[in-house]
Amino acid sequence: MDNINYLDQEYMEKLLTNFSKATGLFIEAVDVYGKTFFTPKDIEMCEFCSYIRSNEEAIKKCEQSYRKACQEAFRWKTTYFFRCHVGLVMWSVPIIADNQNIGCIICGQVLLWKADEFFLDELKESTQDMFDFEIISEKVKKLEIISAEKCQSAAEMLLLVVNYLMRTNNNIFLEQRNRQYWRNQIVKEIEERKKGNKDKTFDYDTYFKRERKLLQYIRVGNKDKIIDFLPIIFTDIEILSEYNTEKIRLRSSELVVSISRAIVEGGLDSKLSIDKAEEFYKNVNACKSSEDIFLYLNNFILELVDDIFILTQNKQVSLLKEARGFISDNYDKNITVEDVADSVCLSSSYLSHLFREKLNCTVNNYITRVRIEKSIELMSMRELSIQEISEKVGFNSQSYFTKIFKRYIGVTPVIYRNKFK
Repeated sequence: MDNINYLDQEYMEKLLTNFSKATGLFIEAVDVYGKTFFTPKDIEMCEFCSYIRSNEEAIKKCEQSYRKACQEAFRWKTTYFFRCHVGLVMWSVPIIADNQNIGCIICGQVLLWKADEFFLDELKESTQDMFDFEIISEKVKKLEIISAEKCQSAAEMLLLVVNYLMRTNNNIFLEQRNRQYWRNQIVKEIEERKKGNKDKTFDYDTYFKRERKLLQYIRVGNKDKIIDFLPIIFTDIEILSEYNTEKIRLRSSELVVSISRAIVEGGLDSKLSIDKAEEFYKNVNACKSSEDIFLYLNNFILELVDDIFILTQNKQVSLLKEARGFISDNYDKNITVEDVADSVCLSSSYLSHLFREKLNCTVNNYITRVRIEKSIELMSMRELSIQEISEKVGFNSQSYFTKIFKRYIGVTPVIYRNKFK
């Protein structure tokens, strides 16, 4: 906590309080452990979060979310978007002064779309045994819903505010530190390859396979995988370029061409993609060393991934809504993942990724869940046998229906009907 003394507390309070009042967003400063050490005066936390933080166990989970967000923000020295442990969209901006990681400014506590049943399901699961869910469900309705554009603008404004707050030459220091980071990462990767006798037949075919994997991560906006994979890609580029800076510049520009196509497939506007690529080509020529190039390329890629995260949230929600609607209309048929994907013009692999990422389940699990829910609705119709109910909700076998029903509900269909219906 001693690092906090680097900050001009009075100046910070004035800046952040005005930022919060101007945007209407709650804001707080946390230390490297995720513990809050500052909140603006006269700015109240939303009812939902106030209720969450009335529980000691939930407070610990908040701090864990913030600590992880701080680590990522420190790692890349820029804004880090994340979802907290109860699913709210937030972002963290690192506070760094005199080469010391002090903490982060945390902002958000919002949603980018109206909470649906699956958000509530996830919320119930993450807060089980801690809260009265009826109360928490009512407070969810009061959460602020902001547009993706406002979210991005607020994050960028906050980054400017924090950078101004530091009032030091930190930017120069950070560039030097990040250059050294990439040099260390690449040297480490090369040494590990030598030690483990890796890549005995390393050539362009091996590199292109890795590049395709990176592009796949970029298309789906998997930032964690991208962060882990970039040192390997950069090492490949340096080796294939024979450690020549001009060749590295050329290979990096070629990679940007591929990335520009991938981010369009990931949801970014094609015009914006072209503009950013042209900006890269222009600015990369000013880089004087491989470290400068890799630092700039790293920041370029991660900025694009953040753009995809913000700009595709509503698009993904719309696609999921259409997919769920198709399932709701066709659950009684023998539908497959491919059928659902075709209905929304997506590949089955990308649709599966969306379901796992946003709904925390597979497409098949979701179809099964809908069928079980529909079967429960039919239980009150005594004229229907269990066999008929199973057929009406898309099961070909009564025994399999009974097995799945018990797995989801805890009892067999017969017991459920007799006891609860």
